[in-house]
Amino acid sequence: MSISNDSERFFQTSTSLAENERKRRKAANTFGDPIKFPTKLLGVTLSRLFDAASDTVFVAEAGGALSAVRLSSGEVSRIGQSAPAPVTCLTSYGGRQSAASDAITQSVFAGAWDKNITRFTLSQDATSGALGINQVSFKAHNDFVKCLLVAPTPDKQTVLLSGGADGDVNIWTFEGKRLAVLKPQSRGIECLALDPLSSPEAPRVFFSTSQREIYSFELPPVNATSAAPLKISEPIIQHETSVYKLEFDSDGDLWTASADKTAKRLVRENKFVADTTLAHPDFVRDIVIFEPSSLAITACRDEEVRVWNSGTSQLLHLFTGHFEEVTGLAMTGSLLISVSIDATLRKWSLAPSDLKKAITESKDSKLLDQVPEPVSDFGGLTEEEEAQLRALMEEEEADNLEKMVIDEQ
Repeated sequence: MSISNDSERFFQTSTSLAENERKRRKAANTFGDPIKFPTKLLGVTLSRLFDAASDTVFVAEAGGALSAVRLSSGEVSRIGQSAPAPVTCLTSYGGRQSAASDAITQSVFAGAWDKNITRFTLSQDATSGALGINQVSFKAHNDFVKCLLVAPTPDKQTVLLSGGADGDVNIWTFEGKRLAVLKPQSRGIECLALDPLSSPEAPRVFFSTSQREIYSFELPPVNATSAAPLKISEPIIQHETSVYKLEFDSDGDLWTASADKTAKRLVRENKFVADTTLAHPDFVRDIVIFEPSSLAITACRDEEVRVWNSGTSQLLHLFTGHFEEVTGLAMTGSLLISVSIDATLRKWSLAPSDLKKAITESKDSKLLDQVPEPVSDFGGLTEEEEAQLRALMEEEEADNLEKMVIDEQ
């Protein structure tokens, strides 16, 4: 028995070292013009505060920080520290002239592993450009916060919705007063999305769970949220397990990303039954749609960003560069943004000429020879010490990943 255990440990150690070495070598690449951060990145959302052209995004860091990234220059600005725990999700609202002053204001909400939501109120003076930041946190769930959504109500107000690993959907005022709670008897709420084709008089919110269901409900006026329990629809079941992402296209069809290793298009006119399935080798973490070129883009746990023809389901291209799981995607114009557990944000152009060039170059094996040899970040260590340190880091990353982004199946 001891020989078997020793052999197993040797095999695991050898496999781990080989994987660490693979990631170390891959980490040297500059594909996607990477912007590096001190901790893992778990989410990304657009900002319209700093410029109308959406050249800035906010990123959620596992170290508990919220940062703004100027895409054109790569400049990173620390907005604030929401918690001593991973920031798991983000949403933003505003980027408009304040009625009370000449400042432009925006709210950014950050959900975290510590069960809290932090609201960052950003105010930029229209004349001087000076930025003011105010932040307030409130307890939101009995387990970590998994998703956030800002949505309008029929009485022309705006509310914040949150989904948690406790299985609840909460509706809040921006000040952190809970207006209502839904309990769909699920292990966790993975994503919230506003139906773009629903009426302003009856806005409908869809949400997905860690068990596979997709539900929806009608958002009531603020003064009626506590009058009666909110009615949840019958479930849409098109996946085998957790549905991580919901994304509507302009036709109102619903695109999904799931832990069952597929992304799907659910057709509205057919009661949200899938007519398109995009198969992956691992969990699909996120999906965005680039309609000008009929593209669906997916983020996968296998480190790749895939570009698909949304009409034919043909896989057109893999954007390779990340060396850990890709956790989030965002689109600004024809620029695709991806963030990863590898602590980098990368940018990929989907402009037709740029995508065509990327597809052509990816078929040229000589390009791989142009990737430089990595420079070790662990100067002064012996090879054995470096291997041991990397093995410890890999074990820590695996534990954090399991806690932060994988719901137990």
